[in-house]
Amino acid sequence: MGKSVLVVDDEADIRKALRIVLEAEGYQVLEAGDGLEALQMVHQARPELIILDIMMPHMDGLEVLRRLEADPETAGLPVIFLSILSSEMDVMHGLEQGAVEYITKPFDPFQVARTVRMMLEELDREGRHRYRQQLIERRRRGSTPLHRLFHSPEE
Repeated sequence: MGKSVLVVDDEADIRKALRIVLEAEGYQVLEAGDGLEALQMVHQARPELIILDIMMPHMDGLEVLRRLEADPETAGLPVIFLSILSSEMDVMHGLEQGAVEYITKPFDPFQVARTVRMMLEELDREGRHRYRQQLIERRRRGSTPLHRLFHSPEE
């Protein structure tokens, strides 16, 4: 099998659909049904990329991402959010938190697979360590807090 992708969603049908498509693309697919299980899986299996639902029991995807970013071992691990939360504010917030991509439900599993392939190809081109460093630096420099996007400088 190829590179590993962790699919984290509390809906088994979603995990199954993504597993089928991603395995057909040659990826090794790991699955977790909630945020706590996802964190354990990340530390045990060291996936190359995570597809992460936001709204889950025990620990939501935003908290999972915060914990991954706070840990030097997992900071910069590419995370694609896959969520029913689909407003522009939700998408901006997810990206601002550090996701490399945000896909809304309902989704096309083949589009998710294309996004995974593009992200992993970028990792291969840039080198994993260098990619992580660039991603972390980009977040530090370019992240505009959500509240500042909607207020003028004079306020």
